[in-house]
Amino acid sequence: MKKLTTFLLFLPLFLFSKTIFAADEYPEQKVVYHINYDDPKRISGTFSNMANHINGLGEGRVEIKAVVHGVAIKYFIDAVNDEAKQTALDSLRLNDVQFIICGNSLDGFQVTHEDLYDVEAEDVVQAGLPEIVHLQQQGFFYVRP
Repeated sequence: MKKLTTFLLFLPLFLFSKTIFAADEYPEQKVVYHINYDDPKRISGTFSNMANHINGLGEGRVEIKAVVHGVAIKYFIDAVNDEAKQTALDSLRLNDVQFIICGNSLDGFQVTHEDLYDVEAEDVVQAGLPEIVHLQQQGFFYVRP
């Protein structure tokens, strides 16, 4: 019983020190994720990559922007009526992930930002690919899972 009590007393310290170590292992990062595919499993995998990226660096140590264009727009359209997709997007947004939506893709699908789940006008850029290059010019590293 004494061993269990000792273990439980030191568990929070161990977990806290592990979090500090993980946060110090990498320098702060700026990353742009490129999402232009219509595969819910792949998008879910990309979202997991983002969450792992945030957890690996620690809160406030990574700035993530996700540029969404082409058929990936469908995920945001579907999310309007899909609570699981809403939860996935909301949890990333709560961790400061910014989703940037391609205006050309909206035009191609004949929708507006209002037809997408929780997308504001300021989240829309004219074109996705030039935005990715623009972010790279600002020091963001490119990732396309």
